[in-house]
Parts: sequence; C-alpha cells; structure tokens
Amino acid sequence: MLVLRLEVIIKRILLIHWDAPEARVRVKRLESLGYSASYVNRPGPPLMRGVLADPPSGVVIDLSRLPLQGRDVAVDLRAHPATRAIPIVFVDGLPEKVLPVRQTLPDAVYSTWTHLAEDLEKALSRPPRAVVVPETAKPASTRQSLAAKLGIEPNSIVALLGAPVEFMDALEPLPKGAVVRRQMGDDCTVMIWFARSRRELEQGMTLRAARLGAARLWVLWPKQGAGQSGDVSPDFVRGVAEAQGLAGDKPASIDPKWAGILFSHAA
Repeated sequence: MLVLRLEVIIKRILLIHWDAPEARVRVKRLESLGYSASYVNRPGPPLMRGVLADPPSGVVIDLSRLPLQGRDVAVDLRAHPATRAIPIVFVDGLPEKVLPVRQTLPDAVYSTWTHLAEDLEKALSRPPRAVVVPETAKPASTRQSLAAKLGIEPNSIVALLGAPVEFMDALEPLPKGAVVRRQMGDDCTVMIWFARSRRELEQGMTLRAARLGAARLWVLWPKQGAGQSGDVSPDFVRGVAEAQGLAGDKPASIDPKWAGILFSHAA
C-alpha cells in the first residue's frame, strides 16, 4: 500500500518593530494567520546578517514608530541582491510619515494590521517581477547614522531646540546612554537648534551662546526648496554666531531638508 505524505510548508515572516512588547503581540497575530513569525527591533548590520543567513518568506515593517528607520531597513533589503526579491509589506503609520516611504519604495505593499491577512497573502503569492532599488541605497554597514553625523556620543546629553517631530524619530537609535531633551541645560554636551529665519537667528543666538559653555552648538537652517522661507545662508549664520564669540566648522548637509554648521566657543 502506497502512502503519500504531504508536508505543509509554513512561510516564515520577519517583523520589524521597534517596541518589543507590542512586537510580541504582533508576532502572535502573524502566527494566528498561519505563519511562522519572529521580530527584530534593532537596526544595522546584525539585522542584515541575520536575514542573509536565513532569508524569510516576507518582511513586515511596522511604521507606527520610527518610520524612517523602517524605510532604511527596507532600503537595505533592496540594496543587497540576495534579499532584493523578498516581499516587503509596510503596516500602519501616520499618512504624512508613510508618504516619504511610499516615494522611496513605491512597489512595496502598504497595509494595516486590520487588513494584513489579505494583503500579506497577496504580497507573498505575487511578488513584483522587477523591484525598485532606490538610487540612495547603501549597505547598512556603510551608512552613517544621523546621530553619528551630529557627533552624538554615548552618554551625551542633547538639547533639541525647535526640531520638527520627525527629526526625533530620525535620530534613533541613539548611542548607549545618550539622552535627548527639549530645552537647554548647563549639563548639555550638544545643542541642536533649528533656526528658520534670519530674525529667529538674530534674536536667539545671544541666549544660545551664553548658555553653551563647553558644549557644541549645531545651528540648522532650511535648505533652499525645503518648503520654508529660505532667507538663511551659511554666511549669515556664521556672521551672527561669530558676533557672539563662536567659531564654526564648514557647512554640512544634515538631511534632505536641513543644512547646518557646528559651533563652539572660540579658543
């Protein structure tokens, strides 16, 4: 008597979610849909090494927290030939924060936890034949984090002054022991000040310089075409700062919207 044994292959899903307690709940949700699931809540090279060592059937990325970090994980997956074809499904997130992700990865699947059962099944059964590889895609090991670019070191105390909401998300993950505050303090090691106009610079620089002490001060202003007034220039920023006894480095591009100069008290 011939007996046929049919093995059911359970597809494995990797969840990217930055909050561990909530991630565990979401893993149970994926398991209830018939998948084998696990989660990761730390970005960077170890994440990619794990994916390369044991590629999942699909990757679900939750955008409700740190959406730009989630986007970067997806970009890393698309940058590597061995992970490029893995279906990516983004879930949840505020529309205005999901928009930049859609613009970077328009062929990914965008869903919600409510509708994930149907959308994930479609993504796994009909992956795109030719995926979009963003022009800015770089391996995670070569991409400098925003915190590193701003010189935020372990145990730093950072004053974030006038920052847009999404900038705090972009700073994650912070170095070990680093703390971010929304106001200046005598114990700060780095101040990051967003100045949107010449008037704001002129009115605020005296106070910033007086409170700076031995800390460093980033003065950030909107790049041309970034949707703001655009009347601030590197020369103007430097002139206002030098009048308060500060010396600055060369202007730097911080991200697509902001440029900046790092200042400290002149020796």
